[in-house]
Amino acid sequence: MKSLIKKIFSKNRTISSRECSEAMEIIASVYPIEVKNYPAGTEYQTWQIPQEWNPVKAELLEGKKVIASYEESPLFLAPYSRSFSGWVNKEDLLNHILTNPSIPDAFCYEFRLAYDYNRRLKEWRISVPFERVQALSEGPFYVNIEVETRDGSMLIGEYSHEGSGGSWVMFLAHYCHIGQANDGLAGVAVVLEAVRRIRQKYPKSFYGYKALLMPETIGSSVYASTHEKEIDSSIGAVFSEMSGADTSLQLVLSRRGDTYIDRVFLHVLKEMGKLPKRILPFRKGWGNDELVFDSPGVGVPTISLDRYPFEAYHTHHDNLSLVVKERLEEIVEIFTKVADLLESDYIPKPLNRVPIYMTRFNLYADWTQNRTRYDLNTSILESLWTGLSVLDIALSLEVEESVVREYVDKLAAHQLIEKLPITPAYARQTRFLPRVLKEA
Repeated sequence: MKSLIKKIFSKNRTISSRECSEAMEIIASVYPIEVKNYPAGTEYQTWQIPQEWNPVKAELLEGKKVIASYEESPLFLAPYSRSFSGWVNKEDLLNHILTNPSIPDAFCYEFRLAYDYNRRLKEWRISVPFERVQALSEGPFYVNIEVETRDGSMLIGEYSHEGSGGSWVMFLAHYCHIGQANDGLAGVAVVLEAVRRIRQKYPKSFYGYKALLMPETIGSSVYASTHEKEIDSSIGAVFSEMSGADTSLQLVLSRRGDTYIDRVFLHVLKEMGKLPKRILPFRKGWGNDELVFDSPGVGVPTISLDRYPFEAYHTHHDNLSLVVKERLEEIVEIFTKVADLLESDYIPKPLNRVPIYMTRFNLYADWTQNRTRYDLNTSILESLWTGLSVLDIALSLEVEESVVREYVDKLAAHQLIEKLPITPAYARQTRFLPRVLKEA
């Protein structure tokens, strides 16, 4: 994973660029992804694909002195800035500069032009460290920006492992943050590796698992608008970024906050002893492609598992030195544990309306000698009529999932119940968050 991040890190990664194609080729040499092309100018509902943007040169000079340049840091030039060459006074220059006084030595990631339809390729913006801005003379200054634009394509990478049941679990990541390692690329690495390991462990899985690598927001919007069948057959999704940062896990719940995928992740994290201290409602985290996939019209319950705090956020300090392999592995392990639970969970449907003759199948606990187990068995049997899955029965009864599973599996072995899969409808409509998880 770290090797993949290292190879892609220096590429000009934005909505559409020549080097995005190079990045996809690098990924395809490691993982069997399918690359989908969306040509410039094409419209997908309200989203239009912009032209390809390729920087040639960008620098800020005071006389012959170079104050900052794209050669020094790719964050110097805001993606989708237009070309510009000329002299500017200090006041005009400051109106085109992004800086961060709280991190005075940092070049900062300026995304606003790329994602603003009305500003893209119509303005120029640069980032200069605050300490250098403070040291500027009264000028004038020479700005030299040369960019190439042409018709190209926006690219989305897709790594799919199709299951037998026809439903999907989506792993989302964005690759479009130039000069950033954890903010995007680390997520790309972990979702790819997670699907690879799930595919290896479950070659004939019931659910399908799909890693999607997209330019943030526009990529997920276009994908959702062109893949309605997969969207409608998804039981949930997770977005990941900051995955390799050596800091705490953060979990952002889905828009509804109490869907099946919320309960699955909360349960897995709790069982692994990794339940984050920082659990936030929808839109209160970093905010990425989960906002598209879990929008009301798309409706895929989507959580975000990332890390917080991350002081290098949107600065040139988010480099390879801040990607820790153990932290990458931690996220991959969580994702594979989630797949373990999904592949084993099911909805038990009773096949007999009349109460089961329990002693015939050695399923009875004596109510005088083992009243606790008798009461638990009774609660489990009654819960079979609620339409809940094995996990959800355990959560609703506030008992260990393994205890419920062991008992219900015995019912299945005696053909007393039918095992039904978790459906997209169940995942979206069966909503509750048990006290044990609320308190955790």
